[in-house]
Amino acid sequence: MATEITCDRELDVKGHVCPRPMVMSMSALKAMAPGQILKIVANDSSTKHSLPALCERAGYKLIDQRDEVGEFIFIIQK
Repeated sequence: MATEITCDRELDVKGHVCPRPMVMSMSALKAMAPGQILKIVANDSSTKHSLPALCERAGYKLIDQRDEVGEFIFIIQK
């Protein structure tokens, strides 16, 4: 049985291309409190590499990353 993750905020960056999704994601995460969870929905394929790299550099935890019918979903804990 999968555990449902409750996100504190959702950010829809569909329709934006690099570097805009990364900039919007960084801004959203900076505004959040430590431990809060952000769900990001994107459709730019470059986010599959740039958002996990952002997490690694900034020390955020990438909880989940998946592809869903042309959309890329990221669950990140600050």
